[in-house]
Amino acid sequence: MKPNAVMHQGARRLPYTHVATGLALAACQQGKKVRFFSVNTLVNDRLAAQKDLRFSKLMKQLEKLDLVVLDELGFIPFSKEGGQLLFQVCSNLNERVSIIVTTNLRFGDWNQIFGDEKMTAALLDRLTHKSHILEFVGESYRFRQRLLQEEQQATAEQPARVS
Repeated sequence: MKPNAVMHQGARRLPYTHVATGLALAACQQGKKVRFFSVNTLVNDRLAAQKDLRFSKLMKQLEKLDLVVLDELGFIPFSKEGGQLLFQVCSNLNERVSIIVTTNLRFGDWNQIFGDEKMTAALLDRLTHKSHILEFVGESYRFRQRLLQEEQQATAEQPARVS
């Protein structure tokens, strides 16, 4: 596996987490070392590690992986310090470890997460260089399934007509 990034972005409720999970599972089946993180969990864990002076130890653990999946970037905001820490994690892993990032935000909206235009531009430059960007458009699978269920239920509840 060559270190690079796969960026999944699209509207809410689209299956980018599902696709990222499938790619991570395929990597595991090939014997690759993989970790899957909710971005907020990763940031919170690293903030705690930094306070306990364990950050470099945790970074070394991440650097031993073949693939890191960062799921749901932008769903829950985090502090400026958290944004800086995520930048540091991604920068350290860049071109050493493959990264998959899922987000419902367009690249232009990433400033909302990091709060620093220069840092955001630098991170996007690193992550998008040599990456595959998948953009999902359309309706949610769950939403479509729910509408189909409701339609089938309404059809089943209609009384039979006698001619």
